[in-house]
Amino acid sequence: MAVVNVSSEKNMGMWGAIFALVGGFIPYVGGILSLIGFILILLALKGIGDAVGDERPFKNYLYAVIFAIGGLIVILALLFGTFAIAPAGWRLSESAGIGLAILLFILFVALIIGAAYFQKRAWLAMYEITGTKEFKDAATWIWWGALTAIILVGFILLLVARVFVIIAFNKMPSELGEEPEQARAEEEVIW
Repeated sequence: MAVVNVSSEKNMGMWGAIFALVGGFIPYVGGILSLIGFILILLALKGIGDAVGDERPFKNYLYAVIFAIGGLIVILALLFGTFAIAPAGWRLSESAGIGLAILLFILFVALIIGAAYFQKRAWLAMYEITGTKEFKDAATWIWWGALTAIILVGFILLLVARVFVIIAFNKMPSELGEEPEQARAEEEVIW
């Protein structure tokens, strides 16, 4: 594979990861900032994948985003649908409310695990492509964070994973690939 310059994709991915992380802490406009961040990451992964001929990072990250959005829509539909089909003046009993809350929490955790599975695959593919260890670390932190989200400690681990993604894009080489052996041999010859 020839050497390809991916410095713009590297910067795009790093800024996208920063926006996605910071957006979660900013009220009102944070959601828009996070969305911009996810789009920048997708564009960076698409550019890197096109440059090296490997579409795994982009496809897996796209599946993770689709899974998360689809799961969120299902949870919201269940939540609002429960109240929409209830007769006027009907109130949830305490036990029904607790049961609904538990069901929605379990669905939320399942959503996180499903999306994390695809994100893990995307970052592992980026590790294979770039050799940047922090992508592998991000994949590990994402997976353990998703699995431990049920006890709420996982959300801290997911935050750590996002920081590792920022570090990984920052440390990623600007050029990927190798020079052909013949070109290297010609450079080494001294006349």
